[in-house]
Amino acid sequence: MLREGNPLSAAAAKHPRIFPPLFVNMVRAGEASGTLDETLDRLADHFEKMHRTRQKIASALAYPIAVAIIATAVVIFLLVAVVPTFVEMFAEFHAELPAITKFVLKASGVMQRYWWAVVLLFAGVYASFVVLRRQKTTKYYLDYAAMRLPIFGKLVQKAALARLTRTLSSLVSSSVPILEALSIAGRVVDNEVIASVLVEARAALERGQSLAKPLRRHWAFPPLVAQMITIGEQTGALDAMLGKVADFYEAEVDAATDRLKSLIEPLMIVLLAGVVGTIVTSIIVPMYDIFNHIQQ
Repeated sequence: MLREGNPLSAAAAKHPRIFPPLFVNMVRAGEASGTLDETLDRLADHFEKMHRTRQKIASALAYPIAVAIIATAVVIFLLVAVVPTFVEMFAEFHAELPAITKFVLKASGVMQRYWWAVVLLFAGVYASFVVLRRQKTTKYYLDYAAMRLPIFGKLVQKAALARLTRTLSSLVSSSVPILEALSIAGRVVDNEVIASVLVEARAALERGQSLAKPLRRHWAFPPLVAQMITIGEQTGALDAMLGKVADFYEAEVDAATDRLKSLIEPLMIVLLAGVVGTIVTSIIVPMYDIFNHIQQ
């Protein structure tokens, strides 16, 4: 298409899976203003910072997810392969089993008979989550719940705000019209709670009101965001103010992920040790009673 005389933005728009709306619109604005080289440099910086933020969040979530999967696999292995070997021995000696051992033996029996149901349950939960994430209405409630989580909620919120402000800063600095920039940012932010507020902000701008007003009323936007946007509107440096907010929340995401990793690692280790220790204890306690009975 370029050899035929078409602009780069039109060629990129033909491949939406490769070039997102953010890229197409910024390139179009760069072509119109004659600053395509600067626009491409901004895009490179934008995508680099967005990738770094996503990697930070992924690294913070990877450890607890991995430990949870390992813990589930270990528990299933113990209940299916290890615990059943002691059932006949306990029955042969007519041992008086403590409550914890009875519970573990029942859990082992259920796991042996219905292990396939457990696998289907996990698969069903994952498939349902994927389907619900693709529907706009249910995705709103999932994003709302994620932002309200006790530990991870603030991290999710800060990451969404960093993504939003970085995107808006890049678009505004490339001379993309603010109304169009808000529509693009609503799609890029990948958070329906934030996107719904941007719809209100766009409507407020169309009525001649301030962009910061709808943001100031919503709990998802801390006062810092609205105040910096207000200053940017009053001084004509909205892109610079948004960039500073993005820098702040990207640094906050970095610090929050480091804190979470240092906090979650010992907690997950203690949780795994507690689950495995409970199963092992339920076997050792009655065996100890049986050995004492034999010695007598």
